[in-house]
Amino acid sequence: MINMANNQILLILPILLALTIHVATTEAFAQPGSIPTLQHIDATYAVSIVPGAAQKENIHHYYPPQIAVPTGTTVGWFNNDFGQPHTVTSGQPKATDEGSIFNSGIMPATANSLFQFTFTQPGEFLYHCIIHPWRVGAVTASDAFFTGEGFKIDIGSGAVWNITTHPRVLLDIEPQTIPLDRTTPITYNVTISEDENNNDKILFSKLFTTAGQSLPLELISAEGNETISYGPDFSSTGAYHVQSDFKKGSTYPISVEIISINSKPVESPIKVLFDFRTA
Repeated sequence: MINMANNQILLILPILLALTIHVATTEAFAQPGSIPTLQHIDATYAVSIVPGAAQKENIHHYYPPQIAVPTGTTVGWFNNDFGQPHTVTSGQPKATDEGSIFNSGIMPATANSLFQFTFTQPGEFLYHCIIHPWRVGAVTASDAFFTGEGFKIDIGSGAVWNITTHPRVLLDIEPQTIPLDRTTPITYNVTISEDENNNDKILFSKLFTTAGQSLPLELISAEGNETISYGPDFSSTGAYHVQSDFKKGSTYPISVEIISINSKPVESPIKVLFDFRTA
């Protein structure tokens, strides 16, 4: 069931950044994120500063330009516009609160330049590049979650997925009855169906393996497109993505089952069925 308190979705405790390398910011009041080494990436979700981002005519500066994630999610921005420095600075360009929530400082124009920040509070967070301020990105963070049958599923869009306002939404699927040690492999079987008058049509079914972690899984609504999946965002960790023709005003039963731990089949089923509604 979806948990409520005072007619609002319950707040979830944030996941703290483990990094100690901090960035000098361009505003004294900015709260810095961190620039990690490649061996120490805490981010779950990757956003790219795309090639050509420094050009005004480029369609995108950040891609994806708008994401919806659960609170506690760490987002990482890669500068893939080689040869061009950029920033990831909260707020609208030239706004009085510019950089007050997070600010990367100048990201070097070199390969693997990465800034990351953890969204601990719900809300919509706009951001831009101080050097090239003609594109604004957005991160929406939600503290909605579903609990049932040994799982907690954090939902980036809120209890109901509004496809119009958030065409992509990140779910974080966390088992509650087994330890997550960030080492021992866990294999999840995820099946997504479409409830067509109680006659479920299977859209997608696949195995995902994480290194002793929860399963971050983003759903992407792409009208008329076939169902595809890709990921993780980083070499062995991070979000997976499922793109399909998800429709407004529908219900999508999502079945999640842990089928093996450390490559050994589980003796007792660990399985949950979650009905995800769209608007």
